[in-house]
Amino acid sequence: MICIIAGNYHEALTFAKGQFLSPEEWFYPTDEDDLLRRKDFHVLVIGTAGQNVPPSYFERVLATAQMRGRMK
Repeated sequence: MICIIAGNYHEALTFAKGQFLSPEEWFYPTDEDDLLRRKDFHVLVIGTAGQNVPPSYFERVLATAQMRGRMK
């Protein structure tokens, strides 16, 4: 499973389609709670991620994704 952190869902979807990823292979986290419900995934940061939100929020989401991604 791949977590795609992007500026918005459309940007994540465009990237996933460009990489020929099926919907079952990736997800775009809608918020921190979405990340807390998942575990064991790779994290990709693409495009304008972090540019449309306060830096503290982006850093918190990224840290949560990295932590949960390593949990099995």
